[in-house]
Amino acid sequence: IGGGPAGLIAAREAARAGASVIVFEEHMEIGEPERCAGLLSLSGLKRLGFSVSGKYLQNIIRGAVIRTSNGRWRILDAGRPVAAVVSRSIFDKEAAKQAEHAGAEIVCGVRVKAVKRDGGEFRITASDSIRQSLWVIDAEGAGAALLRRFLGAGTEPRKWIPIIQLIVENHGLDKRFVYIYLKDYLPDFFAYLIPIDESLGKLGVASRSPDLKKLLMRFLGEEFPDVLCLNSSSHVIYTGSPLDSTILFPSRLVPVGDAAGHVKATTGGGVIMGGLIAARIASAIAASLNGGSPERPLAEARKLIKELRRMAYLRRLIGRMNSPLLEILIAIATSKIGNPYLSRKGDMDFQISSILGSRF
Repeated sequence: IGGGPAGLIAAREAARAGASVIVFEEHMEIGEPERCAGLLSLSGLKRLGFSVSGKYLQNIIRGAVIRTSNGRWRILDAGRPVAAVVSRSIFDKEAAKQAEHAGAEIVCGVRVKAVKRDGGEFRITASDSIRQSLWVIDAEGAGAALLRRFLGAGTEPRKWIPIIQLIVENHGLDKRFVYIYLKDYLPDFFAYLIPIDESLGKLGVASRSPDLKKLLMRFLGEEFPDVLCLNSSSHVIYTGSPLDSTILFPSRLVPVGDAAGHVKATTGGGVIMGGLIAARIASAIAASLNGGSPERPLAEARKLIKELRRMAYLRRLIGRMNSPLLEILIAIATSKIGNPYLSRKGDMDFQISSILGSRF
């Protein structure tokens, strides 16, 4: 249920393993509306089976520039390409193409209204029909209303933060870097500018404040007074702990992606890690359907979820730090010692285990 990256990657992997798969997407078109910043690691794209030079590619990134709350600029430069800026609309369509090529059926413009047990199967009531299924992968997104109604489980409600993202023109920054802004009036999350090219960029501001639009205007006035806003979208990002989908596996209704909070709490990104977990869950389901053991892919999913839990813990630690301490940590990370170490050891997706030397 859900035709975002996690749902489509799960559909692809289950179909490849021989399962009969149908994807319900409530919007009329895959990839629409486009809300995500679309900053994906090159290594993550490869792990998920996507080309690093696909039509969805908009820009290549080699590092990050951080403006701290006291106005200082800090640079973290890997000295090599490490990430891609992608059009999520085109990327999601490529994921759908891969799923269909593997044998999955995708139905757009259809909303699933209810899921109920019917003997040994599930009765799925959609806006266009009623279907029966042995397994359900819940990839419905942040709200996850079906999951909460069916299992009484869900992510941490207070850890979802509203965000406004703009497409802007005339940012005037080096397109090889992403830009992170720490502002005292944005304590819940950082603001960002992700270049698409030398002029266009994706600019985002997140806050739990009811005056988010005013905060956005303040940020624009301080940092980008000359940009032209071409497009605006609103959504939410998750900064909490993930659900352990492997524990819910025996229920045969298994959440993945945003529905399960499979998101990097430190940065709000969920495409890569959510996709990797979804792929393992789908492989485990296919193994069960084929009479095999699901334990190996479930064990891999547990490791991935553990990594996300560590990131959520790190996010909580950072949230408790005062500005001077955070300034010191950023200075160390971007120093002549810290920058080479992170460039050599760091991984955008496996942020904790890569530094500790226990990469997945």
